[in-house]
Amino acid sequence: MSHFIRIKTQIREREHLTQALRDLHYQFQEGESLVVRGFAGNRETAQIVVNNGSNYDIGFRRQAGEYEVVADWWGVEGNTSIRQQTFVEQVNRQYAYSLIHEQAREQNLIVEEEQQLENGDVVIILSERG
Repeated sequence: MSHFIRIKTQIREREHLTQALRDLHYQFQEGESLVVRGFAGNRETAQIVVNNGSNYDIGFRRQAGEYEVVADWWGVEGNTSIRQQTFVEQVNRQYAYSLIHEQAREQNLIVEEEQQLENGDVVIILSERG
């Protein structure tokens, strides 16, 4: 019996996804058909696989223009300190942060200020270059 869960995201840009994972200090591999390991030898494939030090991986698979998270969360949570909801929220937040900074550069905007709120959200104040 497979324990794999697929979580849809709004993550579209591979470059910003991998930057988010680097910023969060996750080790990962990139490829086209990488193996995501689960319970009892069950496997899925993904283009990005986070190595978390256990026999249960977290993968990101491109589906219909967006990445979905695929993992055997029962195994991941039972063998690591990673929790599904926290992991997905952190990756989404860091992905958005990377994307906003890239769009600001493209639009020739300056980051005036950044504040991290108690809930982990980040407020970024941008302005036009003089």
